[in-house]
Amino acid sequence: MANSDLRAIERYWQTLTLSSNLLYNADKFEEALLSYQCALASVELLNNHLTDCIYLEVPVIQVYIISCNNLANTYIALGDFEQADRMLKRVLYYLLHLVVHAQLDQNEIQSELKRATSAYQQFAEKTNMEKPKRALFFDLFKEQLFERE
Repeated sequence: MANSDLRAIERYWQTLTLSSNLLYNADKFEEALLSYQCALASVELLNNHLTDCIYLEVPVIQVYIISCNNLANTYIALGDFEQADRMLKRVLYYLLHLVVHAQLDQNEIQSELKRATSAYQQFAEKTNMEKPKRALFFDLFKEQLFERE
């Protein structure tokens, strides 16, 4: 994909995210959800060209995380905790996937992992997720993380 196309996708994501934020802040959660989903789809295109994005300094990792978190927050606002849980886990598994990527700043990945883990932990506590279920998830996640390092 051409560099100009990647930049255009990044700008499209920014536009979608800003308009989605306006909808979210106006309590139009259903509309915001659809727009945030489109924003995430555009980020997934960028992820298919991760090396090029790194070269162009397109912040694809942060953009992906922002998109997933926006969706998680919207699902929470809509009362759909199962989908919110799925989106927050998606961030964790995305970062887990990036741990082995040699071209990425591993300190940045570790920092984002800590932030995402904390966000998931807070979500689990807020939604009264059962402690054994939460512990099982984190045990499995840690196991997968250590396998990749």
